[in-house]
Amino acid sequence: MPPAGLDRVGSAHLEWDALKRKMTYQAPDRRVGRFGPTMTMARSAIEVMRSAQTAKILIVDDVATNIEVLLGILEPDYDVSFATSGRHALDLLAKGARPDLILLDVMMPEMDGYAVCAALKADSRTRAIPIIFVTGKTDAESETQALDAGGVDFIHKPVNSQVVRSRVRLHLELQRRTRELERSLIEVAAANDRLRVLTQAIQHSPASIVITGLDGTIQYVNPAFVEETGYSLVEAVGRNPRLLKSGLNDPATYRSLWEHLQRGEPWVGELINRRKTGEIYSEEAHIAPVKDVHGEVTHYVAVKLNITERKRSQERLTYLATHDALTKLPNRALFFEHLDRALALARRNRTRLALLFIDLDHFKPVNDTLGHAVGDRLLQQAARRMASSLRDADTVGRIGGDEFVALLTGLDTPENARLVAEKLRDAVRRPYDLAGQTVRISASVGVAIFPDHGDSSLVLARHADDAMYLAKQQGRDGVVLFDPTLIPTTGTG
Repeated sequence: MPPAGLDRVGSAHLEWDALKRKMTYQAPDRRVGRFGPTMTMARSAIEVMRSAQTAKILIVDDVATNIEVLLGILEPDYDVSFATSGRHALDLLAKGARPDLILLDVMMPEMDGYAVCAALKADSRTRAIPIIFVTGKTDAESETQALDAGGVDFIHKPVNSQVVRSRVRLHLELQRRTRELERSLIEVAAANDRLRVLTQAIQHSPASIVITGLDGTIQYVNPAFVEETGYSLVEAVGRNPRLLKSGLNDPATYRSLWEHLQRGEPWVGELINRRKTGEIYSEEAHIAPVKDVHGEVTHYVAVKLNITERKRSQERLTYLATHDALTKLPNRALFFEHLDRALALARRNRTRLALLFIDLDHFKPVNDTLGHAVGDRLLQQAARRMASSLRDADTVGRIGGDEFVALLTGLDTPENARLVAEKLRDAVRRPYDLAGQTVRISASVGVAIFPDHGDSSLVLARHADDAMYLAKQQGRDGVVLFDPTLIPTTGTG
């Protein structure tokens, strides 16, 4: 039997015994009190009252640890239940469970998340429940598939607690406001009275709200829209929402939007818009058709929240994850992504490219003698010199302490690569003025050419590294083009 008190979150239908064997609870008093067999009637009543006032969330996942992680994130603020398979979730909903939001795993046996989502969207009773996919897939095709299936958003695994809370809170808020607005618009349509559209709820909503006719002409915007965009009510009414068009949105975004609306379904996504001043900003938009009592679409309504700061934070995190903190150059992971893309393009176009491995000679004595702060400044200046000695189309990155790499594309001959490498070496060995002292270093550079010396990033990297070590063995401050007859193995000096 499941622990007492769990029935409130739908546990009568859960495979508790099997799930319990998978989970190890190191439970705080809150969970013990809630699930424990000695829960008092008074506490149970309090929990039921709390449930009635709290948004309900259903987690659907076949992995117990995934459920436990999400429960730990969401239970303090929401009434959370869970199902251990797609079929299990559909059974719960068929029996009357009506969560405000569903967190749905993609990869499940028997019935995956896309199939579950399709079934829910095909049922008028569950069609409006927003579904956020929780997936380990990060490719654009999987994300598009999730949105096309009817999901409103997706969260990547492993989940980040702040991202989960932010997405859940955002979509619950969008859902709440959209429901309020739809109720108001149904009343307006029944009375055919445009004045009732301008309710106090819309006027004072912090969300930007736009109402258009079937032809897309704006009929109303709320004060939040005016404040957000800089367009007054008079300037906006009678025009098309394209007045905010930035030219920065993917055409596929617009296709998805109109396909959803033409099917009479709401669309949720991100839009990059332009204010009257020309300033660019990002919005999370929930755009839905509004139907009359006969089920005919009469208007479209957009509820939009500014997410510019959130996007900037995401972009900053991405930058920090892909760039070297000291030199601001691409790190190893990002550089080799660039290399793989460049190799694919070079194969298609039958062109050459070069990979350079660069080791700064005599850096360690400078670092040891003058200190790490001076050593860091030396690395920064050397990085800037290397970057400025290359074309805009080329890339330089930092992969280790005093080790750098460079990617040269569109080469006519291997000799072109040698000339660029020598230019880079010459830039590095110019004197540096650091801490009131003149410091000199040099660079040993190894060069490997595609397709002459290898067809993959792994092979090119090994050969460029071998050539670099030969340059060091030959006295440093030199450029060596890979030659299998001269470089049998990688050295260690």
